[in-house]
Amino acid sequence: MSPDIIDISLPIFPGMAVWPGDPVPALEPVATLTRDGVQTSRLTLGTHTGTHLDAPRHFLAGGRTIDQLDLATLLGPCQVIEIPPDSPDITADRLRPFPLIPQARVLLKTGNSRRPAPQAFTRDFVALDPTAADYLCAQQVRLVGIDGPSVDAWSADDFPCHRRLLAAGTLILENLVLRHVPPGEYHLIAVPLNLQGADGCPVRALLLPSNALLDHHA
Repeated sequence: MSPDIIDISLPIFPGMAVWPGDPVPALEPVATLTRDGVQTSRLTLGTHTGTHLDAPRHFLAGGRTIDQLDLATLLGPCQVIEIPPDSPDITADRLRPFPLIPQARVLLKTGNSRRPAPQAFTRDFVALDPTAADYLCAQQVRLVGIDGPSVDAWSADDFPCHRRLLAAGTLILENLVLRHVPPGEYHLIAVPLNLQGADGCPVRALLLPSNALLDHHA
């Protein structure tokens, strides 16, 4: 991979940590080179496996599905913001010191990034407080990503941050890998498969330097 491309996606493999109750990923051969002369496999995984995108349908009846999203939201300038690692959650007050551009894409690097990759699902991850979700909506952020399995804390009732963000048209990226990413401005690429009717989809999320596309076209 080019050194200018930063992969911020979790690898997907059998036995990886998944949200409790979600399907466990599996990649099983249905044809082999030795037997059939061609290798073909069956892939099993949930729509919210690994690094993934939440569509509004995930929580909102009648909300847009993955195939109905504007892909322009998933391509473009973004800000990586580093929240102090001692923060147990992210409140609006934690976000206010950072200048957010309206219609921005914001990726939140938290204390989750200081932990080793989990071998099993853990419930004590850093997530948003509802006040932070309201603040991001008021700032007209078009996409928010986080380095944990959910923008809502495990203890939250009825996923308030998901509901507020998705109702405002703000898309959600979860399970980003940001431990090796310094805070700053980048160009985000996080495109899902064209899954009709899906409530979410794993993505290969990538960051490029903010001037990479300008350099390419120079």
